Amino acid sequence: MAEIRRTQAQRRAETSRALIDATIDTIVEKGYAQVSVKEICRRAGVSHGGLFGRFSTLFDLVAAAAAEVGVRQREQFVAKMVELPDRSDVRALLTVWREVARDPINAVWRELIVAARTDVALREKLAVVRYDYGAAMLADGVKNPVLEGLSQEQAFALGSMVLFCLDGDAINAGPFPEPQFEQLRLDALTTMVNGYLAAQREPRP
Repeated sequence: MAEIRRTQAQRRAETSRALIDATIDTIVEKGYAQVSVKEICRRAGVSHGGLFGRFSTLFDLVAAAAAEVGVRQREQFVAKMVELPDRSDVRALLTVWREVARDPINAVWRELIVAARTDVALREKLAVVRYDYGAAMLADGVKNPVLEGLSQEQAFALGSMVLFCLDGDAINAGPFPEPQFEQLRLDALTTMVNGYLAAQREPRP
């Protein structure tokens, strides 16, 4: 059988994919502090020249990795929501969201957010990624019956607040698991979300 030759565009895409995957793996396993051109190239099997032939700076590569994390998380979240028997069940939705937030790949985004607090260059790169991710999640979320009757601003405020809560939960659940509080915390968050939804849907005087 004749070997199918890859086009230059295919080779470039494969190299970019390898670099992005290597960046994600490095952050998941070692943290953002250990991200370096040397480490990423070693994992990806790509030369330094190959890296900078695809990405102008290391920050551009990190931003591309963050965007890929967002895509994977969104796909995972949507797939799990589709499987729910009742998509209007707030507690079931929050359970799914907590599972996604605790996925190891989400550690990449959390690591980058913390680093961006003091790294202006990284913050600027992530700002665009964060906006695009938020817009995509909102577009998916507004299709859910739970958010029926809310404005886009209200839906975004609620969704982002839940995301912040569950990211904090994921940060603590790893090193400090407290299984005795798992369901109680989910109950509390469910009550708060239901309370917000009820308040926003009440007729205004």
